[in-house]
Amino acid sequence: MMSMRLRFVLAGLALATPGAVLLACSETGPDAPARTNGCINQECDYDGSIAAPGRDGSTTTLPDGAVVVFPDPLEGTTREATLVRGRFRFTEGPVWIDGRLLFTDIPANLIHELLPDGGTAQWRNNSGGANGLAVDNAGQLVACEGGNKRVTKSEATRGAATTPIAETYDGEPLNAPNDVIVRSDGNVYFTDPNYSGNPNTQDDEAVYRIDSAGELSRVAHDFDKPNGVALSPDQNTLYVVDNGAGKLLSAPVDGAGAVGAFTVLADVPGGDGMAVDDAGNLYVADDAGVDVFDKTGAKLGTITVDVKPTNCTFGEADRRTLYITANGPEPGDGGRNPQTGLYSIRLNVPGLP
Repeated sequence: MMSMRLRFVLAGLALATPGAVLLACSETGPDAPARTNGCINQECDYDGSIAAPGRDGSTTTLPDGAVVVFPDPLEGTTREATLVRGRFRFTEGPVWIDGRLLFTDIPANLIHELLPDGGTAQWRNNSGGANGLAVDNAGQLVACEGGNKRVTKSEATRGAATTPIAETYDGEPLNAPNDVIVRSDGNVYFTDPNYSGNPNTQDDEAVYRIDSAGELSRVAHDFDKPNGVALSPDQNTLYVVDNGAGKLLSAPVDGAGAVGAFTVLADVPGGDGMAVDDAGNLYVADDAGVDVFDKTGAKLGTITVDVKPTNCTFGEADRRTLYITANGPEPGDGGRNPQTGLYSIRLNVPGLP
């Protein structure tokens, strides 16, 4: 997790006072404009561990009783994503890893890298039909290879060899791993639906866990089509989007990584992939665009996208750019729609890759 400088608003209390509230300003970093709404010129080292303790093994000490209060993630923003790069076939799986943005083009069997000039380069050929991507706490890339019916891990470098970490369950091949998230203790959670139209190779479309010892188990199977998956900033809650049911669900996760019962948090018609920010807000790609909910499931607003979004992640050095993959109808020129590709929007709250 990358470090940043974050200004705090002091709510009328000294920093050492128990119960003090630290309000994260929406503009951060050395180039942030001057503010007149109460932000003080006091900067604290902030690496995400205030809102996401242990995500990268780091710690940040706050005064006793102090809490971080983040601003509305959408207030004052455009609420409209802008096309970064188009003319792909079907994009998915964005992830910020090792200072770069990677995303997948499933039918092209490629993983792409977003370049600093806004162009893209092929990062991995023959990706196994890679869909969702994640980064673990060692900086390795974890990929759901839906075409190969497996989940793999590799170094985050071009040409790196992939190692399967899940291929079968109960002696049978997986259906088509779709999306994945990794906890800091090494637990990996992934969804395994089937959109191919062919018979399932598993007896259900389920959510799975690979524990820190590498053992695969089924977390839950009472889904229609489990799709997007994410963890809360404190890693004590697992979120799953059930695309078939149009529901966003949540379940508690214990200290060892075991998952409890799922309950419905919000309706998300056409829900697909998702991201979470440091405040615990959830960003779900669905039929409306990217719907934003707080951690209780209350809707905060919608980010509009020109075409149907499939997934999203946070990136850049301050982690306040939300990157979104989205896809239009397949045109006739090789299936490359000018609007199919990568979109982005700047937000007020930093988020997780």
